[in-house]
Amino acid sequence: MKNQNKLTTFSHELKNSLTLIYSQIQYIEQTHPELSQDVYWSGMKADFSSVFDMVRQMLSPVSDASATLEPVDLNALLDEIRCSWSLRLNECKIRFSVQTEDSSPYYVKGSKTKYLQIFNNLISNGVNAICRKKEASREPLISVHLSREGDFIVCSLSDTGIGMTKEQQSRAFYRGVSFVPKGNGIGLSVVSEIARELDISIHMDSALNQGTTFTLIFPCLADTAR
Repeated sequence: MKNQNKLTTFSHELKNSLTLIYSQIQYIEQTHPELSQDVYWSGMKADFSSVFDMVRQMLSPVSDASATLEPVDLNALLDEIRCSWSLRLNECKIRFSVQTEDSSPYYVKGSKTKYLQIFNNLISNGVNAICRKKEASREPLISVHLSREGDFIVCSLSDTGIGMTKEQQSRAFYRGVSFVPKGNGIGLSVVSEIARELDISIHMDSALNQGTTFTLIFPCLADTAR
């Protein structure tokens, strides 16, 4: 009971602080309207809004079962993610590529916030893996490929990073397990937990110094179901 009270207090204070920060962001934009035309400012606002939504969902007293599910276009989502990561990727000289079989939307049903968690964690892992690789035998690249296979949408996300051994792969999704100095071992466990919750199959293929590919298989949502 005591821990529950602490969590309730923490939830309340955190949401109040985030609300205050967002109000300050809005005030800054109102007093400097030219910022609304800045792509990085707009990206920061979008990222903050996503974090706000994620925190609100995680700290909400309602169960995951009652969380609202919505149609999400993976193609559009990846465009947002590309914008959010552009500065970091440019700093690390990493190219980010998205390929699709066609230009139509790739709708899946779920929580946009949780899909952002999945892809942001996988991309973060990819960036770290590339930066840890001592010799770049290939172009530093994170590539995503979307395709349709029957009633499923298949998303493959690959990096040209340091890769993992078979033994590392067997433990990669365990919470608290990290192969990075000072890593917390949370990112991939979160990906695995969300995948189970949203009925997403996830597979990993990796080899040391050859990079890693994560394949996610989503139940397809027909465009007419929007």
